[in-house]
Amino acid sequence: IQKLLHLLQVTDDPLIQEQALITLSNSAAFSVNQDIIRNLDGLTIIGGMLSDCAPKVKEKVLNALNNLSMNIKNQEVIQVYITQVCRNVESAPLNSDLQLAGLRLLTNMSVTSDYHHKMIDS
Repeated sequence: IQKLLHLLQVTDDPLIQEQALITLSNSAAFSVNQDIIRNLDGLTIIGGMLSDCAPKVKEKVLNALNNLSMNIKNQEVIQVYITQVCRNVESAPLNSDLQLAGLRLLTNMSVTSDYHHKMIDS
């Protein structure tokens, strides 16, 4: 996991980024890995990619964050990206994989009322 996160930080190759994000997303299916990714600052590394990456990479970022959002401690970190995710959902093509990935993440983040105020304008 640590090497995958490092790879995301050092490469600009969208194909490598996509594969690393898919692997991290799959790893997040296990709660122990969710904690490991958070403790390695992975949420910030992954979330930071939302601002400047190709649409297919952005989709994989959202999928990874979605899987990681199944953990309350992770939601506390991920919530800083809610406004940006809302903007991505609004600007993405209708029914695109990118838009649907953002909506899935927002659905998980809205299970509790803790972050509704961040979504209200969208």
